[in-house]
Amino acid sequence: MQPTDELEELRVYLERLRALLESLVVRGLRACGPDELAQIASFAEHLGQTGAGNLAALLSELRDHIERDDRASARKLLEAQTNVRLLERLLTLRVVQGQYAAAIEARQYGDAAVGAGGVDADSDGDE
Repeated sequence: MQPTDELEELRVYLERLRALLESLVVRGLRACGPDELAQIASFAEHLGQTGAGNLAALLSELRDHIERDDRASARKLLEAQTNVRLLERLLTLRVVQGQYAAAIEARQYGDAAVGAGGVDADSDGDE
């Protein structure tokens, strides 16, 4: 799998996570059932495997707070939403950085090809 494919997969995953967290905000944390708790655990596990350990830990804490009906769950939910958005921005920057580097490389390669194998301005075709 290419890095851009991995980043796209992670972006889609984060989009789904963001939608889940937003639905928890709208519906309320006390309405969170076993299906949502299982989804949160699944997201935490997957993000832990992809290297987003900080967000994975936050999601695990959120799940624990919701299960205990802790008053701090709302704060953890907002922290998780903030971290998801931050990770999305970092991924966007990484994609743009890769695209910019590819454009610079293509331009340099194109300039070198014109200079090495392109039409020579000094030759007039009379040999």
